[in-house]
Amino acid sequence: MSASPESLVPGILLAILASCHMNVGKGVQKWKVGALAAGRGVLAAGTRRDFGIWLFGVALTTSASVLYSLALKFTDTPSMVSALSGVGILGLVAFAAIVLREKVGAPEAIGALLVLAGTGLMGWFDPGAGTPDAFDLRAFLGAAAGVLAPLSLAAIVSWRARRFHGLAFGALAGALLGVSIVLGDLALLAAGNDFLGQLGHPYPYAALTVGGLALTVTQFAFWRATAISVVPTTNAFVILVPVVLERFTLDRGIVGPQYAALAAIVAGVVLLTAVRRS
Repeated sequence: MSASPESLVPGILLAILASCHMNVGKGVQKWKVGALAAGRGVLAAGTRRDFGIWLFGVALTTSASVLYSLALKFTDTPSMVSALSGVGILGLVAFAAIVLREKVGAPEAIGALLVLAGTGLMGWFDPGAGTPDAFDLRAFLGAAAGVLAPLSLAAIVSWRARRFHGLAFGALAGALLGVSIVLGDLALLAAGNDFLGQLGHPYPYAALTVGGLALTVTQFAFWRATAISVVPTTNAFVILVPVVLERFTLDRGIVGPQYAALAAIVAGVVLLTAVRRS
């Protein structure tokens, strides 16, 4: 069954809302990640408030999982949903400007326009390929392992060498989130697009577990690196990994013009965050 324009619109809106929850949640976590240094003393009077704010950031990113699942119900391709993750960067920029009092200049403005233009193109050129009847689980596991194994090794090497921490851990966190998004799509496919029916299959629980691992990796990234180096890398891999996995698992993906939209979104993400200065 192909997604109609009527169902595509709520799917896009839900994906954008999910990305806002995820990105703003990461900003809040980075803001108060220092509270975790207190260890068992996080509930002491001096750190209790900061720890509560950090937990609120965790709640935002956790709620994004539900919103992504709902978005997948209304769209045809997980790669399209993941591409819209770039829009959430706009929410992060607003958070940085209003709460963290960071300057928003020309690079951020250009990046925002690229993200918005890319998002519009992704929806406009949606091929409506239809929901497949089956998926290749073995191909998915092989492709996911092929992506995660080298990134995990890079993260271990980075941790020991104390170099390129934001790049290595940001890439691993983003890849895990990308895998989680595709698992969410497989859950709906296994359940015949029944949102509640998917709970009878292992895939949504696997998606939540992988998403939890991504949350943990993100905290390691924030511990030794700035959000400037972590956020753009994470979002780029959230966008790109589902494109790869979808090709192997479902033998389909985004079409020609959408690759240009994908490039615009990734470029916008980099401009919005990688060139930001404190």
